[in-house]
Amino acid sequence: MHNQYQYITNLRTLVVLLLLLALLTGCAGPTTQSAAAPPDVRLPTRQATPVPAATLAPSPAPSARAVATASATVTAAPTAAPSPTAAPVPTAPPPPPTATAVPPPAGMAPLDVNAQTAALLPAFVGDMAQAEAWDRYSLDLTLDPVALTVSGSMRLDLRNRSADSFDALFFHLYPNHPDFGGSLRVTNVLVNGQPALVSSEAGNVRMQVSLAQPLAPGEETSVTLDFVASTQRNASSRAYGAFNQEAGVWALASFYPVLARYFPGSGWDRRPISSRGDLAVTETTLYDVTVLSPPPWVLATTGSRIEDGAAENGQRRERFVSGPQRDFFITALNGLDQASAVVDGTRVVTYFQPASAAAGQRSLQAAEDALRAFNARFGPYPLAEMEVVQAALTNFLGVEYPGIMLIEQNLYRQGGLGLEVTVAHEVAHQWWYSLVGNDVQGQPWLDEGLASFSQIVYREARGDGGGAEELWAFRERVEAARAAGRDGVVDQPAGAFSGNYVTLVYAKGALFFQALRQQLGDETFFRFLQNYYATYRYRDATGEGLLATAESTCGCDLKQFYADWITTVAPVTLP
Repeated sequence: MHNQYQYITNLRTLVVLLLLLALLTGCAGPTTQSAAAPPDVRLPTRQATPVPAATLAPSPAPSARAVATASATVTAAPTAAPSPTAAPVPTAPPPPPTATAVPPPAGMAPLDVNAQTAALLPAFVGDMAQAEAWDRYSLDLTLDPVALTVSGSMRLDLRNRSADSFDALFFHLYPNHPDFGGSLRVTNVLVNGQPALVSSEAGNVRMQVSLAQPLAPGEETSVTLDFVASTQRNASSRAYGAFNQEAGVWALASFYPVLARYFPGSGWDRRPISSRGDLAVTETTLYDVTVLSPPPWVLATTGSRIEDGAAENGQRRERFVSGPQRDFFITALNGLDQASAVVDGTRVVTYFQPASAAAGQRSLQAAEDALRAFNARFGPYPLAEMEVVQAALTNFLGVEYPGIMLIEQNLYRQGGLGLEVTVAHEVAHQWWYSLVGNDVQGQPWLDEGLASFSQIVYREARGDGGGAEELWAFRERVEAARAAGRDGVVDQPAGAFSGNYVTLVYAKGALFFQALRQQLGDETFFRFLQNYYATYRYRDATGEGLLATAESTCGCDLKQFYADWITTVAPVTLP
C-alpha cells in the first residue's frame, strides 16, 4: 500500500493538497485529527494509498527516457461498447454458507507443482524445492462482466504446520466486508469429500469449517467448495476501487474464500478487520487458476499464463500459475492499450487508457527503473512477470497485489512525478509485502515503512537529486505532527492509530530506515536489507526478526536505537 508525499512549495500546491486530502477523507467519513497537522487518511481497505505529500506538485517536463523506452512495445486492445450501468449490489451480507452431500467439484484435481515453475525466472526454479511448505489452491472460474459475477469451484490442499491440532478451519470472505461493497456466497463445502458443518462469523466476513476429526500437526486435508462473488460497477467513489468494474477495468481483489493465518500461541486470525490500511493477512501459497471469460475482455493477473484457447459459447479459456505468492488477483480489461519491456528477465507490462498513451509509457519507464534499482539494492525479483494497470481508484492512488498493481487513473492524466513515485512505491511492495510478508493488520509499518523508504532509493537511482526531496517530505510531515502533539509509537496495529497512521507508519517508518542507514553506512545497511530479503523471502517477518537481521549483519547492538524509533516515543533526531 502506498503513500507518497507532496512538497508544499507554494500556495497553489498547498491548495491542491488540501483539496485532495478533503476528497480522500470525505469518502471514508470524518476522523479525529489535530487541526495543526495534515489530515490522516482512513484507508478504505487493503493496500489503499493515501495522498502523497510530494507527488502531485508541478514537475519539470519528463526527459525522453522517462516517456518511452526502446524496448517498449505498444499494442491496442479491442474496444467494446461500455457495459450498461447497473444498480449497486446490496451490501447486506448473503445467507450463511451451507453444506450438502454432493461429490467434489468436477475438475478439482490436486495442483500440479511442476507447472508452477513457469511463473519463475529460470534462476529461481529451484525455489520450488520448498513447495511442501506452501498450501495449494486450485480454482476453476467463470467471469460474467455483465452480471458482475465470478462463479467457480475451489480446492484447497493444506497441511497443519503448527504444533497444535485443528478442530476447525477459518476462511476470510473479504467481499462481504462493508468496504468491499460486494458479496461472496459459499456452498457445497466438503472436507476430504465429505460434507462439513459450516457457520459464519463477523457478519459473514469469516467462515468456520468444522472438522469431523482433529487435524493433527503434520497431517493434510483437502477442502472443496463452490462460490459466487459479486462486485459493484462504477463504485470507486464509495467503495474499494480494487473490487469494482469501472473505466474498462474489472478488478477482483480477494474474490475467493481465503484461508486465515494461524498464529502460533494465539490461534486462528479472528481479529476484527480494521479498515485502516491493508485488510488481507495472508501466507505464501501456490495457485493454479483456470478462467473462462468472454472476448473482448483481456485478463491481467498474478502469475503467468500457461494455457490460452477457445472454449464453448465463444468463451476464452486461460490457465494461470502463480509460483509462490500470497494472494491471487485478477483484472479483466476492456479497451485498454498496453506497453511492455523486459528488465533482468522479468516481463513488465503496463495497461492504460488510449488517451493516456504518453503517461502509460512513463509508467512503464518508472516500473522498469524501480525494478532495476530494487533488484540491485534489495536482491533479485524471482518472478517472470509484473503488471501495472491504470484504474479508477478515486479515493487512493495505488494498490499492490502479488505481481500486479493498480494506479489511480487521474495520475496518468496529470502526469508529473506523482505517477512515477506511486508506481515505484507499488513496485517496492513486491519485495515488502508480497515476497517478504508481515502481519499487515498487526505491524503495518514493516512493509509500508520499507516501501516508503524505497521511494528514496528509486529517486536516488534516477540521479536527479530526488532522494533528498523524498527525505525532506517525510521529515516535514513528522515534524508537523510533533509540533501538534501527534507523535506516537510506530509499532502498533492498524486499528490503534488515531489521526496519525500515515505520519507514523509511512513517514516515520521511512525515516527510521534512513536513520539506520546513516548509523550503519551504505555498504552495511544495504547488505542488511539483502540479508533480510534472503532470510524472509516467501516467509513472514516481524519487527523483532528485522532487528535480529540488522544486528547479525552489523555485529552491533541496535536494541535501544530500535526501541527509540519504533516501540517507544523518544526524541529521536530526524535524518
